[in-house]
Amino acid sequence: MERLFDDLRKVFKGGILTHRQDRLEHSHDASIYEIIPDAVLEPKDSEDIRQLVACVTAHKKDYPSLSITTRSAGTDMSGAAIGNSLILNMTTYFTHIEGVNGNILHTQPGVLLRDIDPLLAQHHLMLGSAPASRAISTIGGMVGNNAGGEQSLRYGNTERAVRELKVVFADGNEYVVAPLTKRQLDTKMKQKDFEGQLYRQVYNLIETNYDHIHNARPKVNKNSMGYNLWSVWDRETGIFDMTRLMTGSQGTLGIITDITIETVPKAPHSGLLLVYLTSFKELGEIIPIVMKYKPATFEGFDDITFKLGIQYFGSFAKQLGLKHMLTQQAWLLGSVARFKGHLPNILLMIEFEGETKTEVYDKIARLHAALKKFHVRMDIEGDESASAPFWQIRRASLWLLRTRIHNKYAAPFIDDVTVQPKYVPEFLPKLRKIIRAYKLPATISGHFGDGNFHIVPLLDIKSHADQVKLEPVMREVIALVLQYKGTLAGEHNDGMVRGPWLPAVFGEDMFALFKHTKEIFDPHYIFNPHKKTDASWEYSMDHIRTTNSNELIH
Repeated sequence: MERLFDDLRKVFKGGILTHRQDRLEHSHDASIYEIIPDAVLEPKDSEDIRQLVACVTAHKKDYPSLSITTRSAGTDMSGAAIGNSLILNMTTYFTHIEGVNGNILHTQPGVLLRDIDPLLAQHHLMLGSAPASRAISTIGGMVGNNAGGEQSLRYGNTERAVRELKVVFADGNEYVVAPLTKRQLDTKMKQKDFEGQLYRQVYNLIETNYDHIHNARPKVNKNSMGYNLWSVWDRETGIFDMTRLMTGSQGTLGIITDITIETVPKAPHSGLLLVYLTSFKELGEIIPIVMKYKPATFEGFDDITFKLGIQYFGSFAKQLGLKHMLTQQAWLLGSVARFKGHLPNILLMIEFEGETKTEVYDKIARLHAALKKFHVRMDIEGDESASAPFWQIRRASLWLLRTRIHNKYAAPFIDDVTVQPKYVPEFLPKLRKIIRAYKLPATISGHFGDGNFHIVPLLDIKSHADQVKLEPVMREVIALVLQYKGTLAGEHNDGMVRGPWLPAVFGEDMFALFKHTKEIFDPHYIFNPHKKTDASWEYSMDHIRTTNSNELIH
């Protein structure tokens, strides 16, 4: 590899880190996997990335395993932010926010969402698909994963919001990717260069298999599995939008260097109706009633998560920069903790928004009245201050598991299943039955309005007995998800954990189209190997973490 690094140092202005400690710090993300890279690179600008791609392509023949894995905050839960070759860390220099024009945000991919939120708030705007991990994740990761979040009930996943991207493709050049009319597409396809070839091949692949591709799209509100081929070409509108394909590609098709994304209005006021359930039996009737009242968000989490949130509220509030909430909200959590002498089995958080506090309260009160017949405890938290601690527990649920459960690892391998909300009352108990059959203690949180659940088993990741449970559990979960026409990933994408199961979920024919897509963009497999269509269960299992340490490395 020394010849590669010698050549790279001549053209690469950023950092080239080969010290073992730097490599170890980038060997984990938030998944169940670990891979130590050969080096960590910190590009200063797009020219650095262009030179890197060109250099890797030139040396690929001599070093067949040579590749580039793009990484931002390292919070990916599918194993997509780790690799055995070159890690491209975007959080050192790609951290500039260009600005906000109207409702359009222009930014570099390494910017943390927590740094974007205050800027947007000044304009009464927000990102409609920001994930729950917004305090520690970046916008590049959000686009790369086609992330969703609390507001996806209204706004869907990130692919709907992206308006323009700059991407370095396999030829080593940076291109602007944006929606095209059919006339613009025809012009693009006439180009005698790599870009023209990409557009011709992608258009022909989708047009030839148009019905099959559209029929393969999971019938759910949010999906981040596969490549978004069904969203690229619309015959009715005549719009060809390659940003839809790049969004959710996890760095396997090219390297995103610049993001232009649409934001949405942020309501001046919001409040919560909290519903405490002692069992899952009431969900069947409660969910459709809640949806009739069109809440802004509809979230929830279980008693394990809630107990951790109450017990360690002070420590995670400090960790996330929320010191002002420590005494202000303690009594709220304590009140809930004393509910009938124990915590509720599940807490539903139903949020409404409005232009005034009165409008918010009236919306909550109407739903409150409709749910009285279930004789469940309900509380109204009519403003943002009262709602804040519950949101922070929900958003920090994985962080709490990772840092406060000892001798077990919070293992997100079936964590993102999604079905239509109408199936939740049947689906969720069956899913829990599978988990219990394999004696895997697990927590539940998620987006009840979207039918999207984060079920995180607690494993002794070093134990062979626990490791051998992963494959049979996945097979049973896949069968159940397909029975209810859902998806294994609503927000967290494929990576190493779900990539091997793409043929089982979509069928061999559709998987072949995904595979062809990868090879159109990346014929030499230099971008993020062993993820999505290039993943294999054997490779993934060979790189299971060797420690139960729950520390997240950023």
